Amino acid sequence: MGVIKLIDLLNKYHHANIKTLMYHKVEDFEKWKKAFEQFFHFRKSSGERSFSLGTLHNQPNTAYVINEWESPEVFQKFVNSPDLANAMKSAGVVEKPHLLILQEVENG
Repeated sequence: MGVIKLIDLLNKYHHANIKTLMYHKVEDFEKWKKAFEQFFHFRKSSGERSFSLGTLHNQPNTAYVINEWESPEVFQKFVNSPDLANAMKSAGVVEKPHLLILQEVENG
């Protein structure tokens, strides 16, 4: 994931925080989820404010995570971290992640 240059895209969002959605195929969801949970302190110290996770409907080995981040800059640093790349490999991620930057317009 380190080859992705996101800062230009993220600079369009001047909010104090951003939300992202990342999904990818994994060897085994439970193995991946355990690794995700073990990465908690790194995510929090990297600027993650919140998360939700699950699988795609009818695709139990496609994991997704929706995160909220303190800023585009901290997300850029996190997503390009060698620690993240190593953790994903150890967790059994079997394809390049798909990443969406979400711009919330309203919630209720």
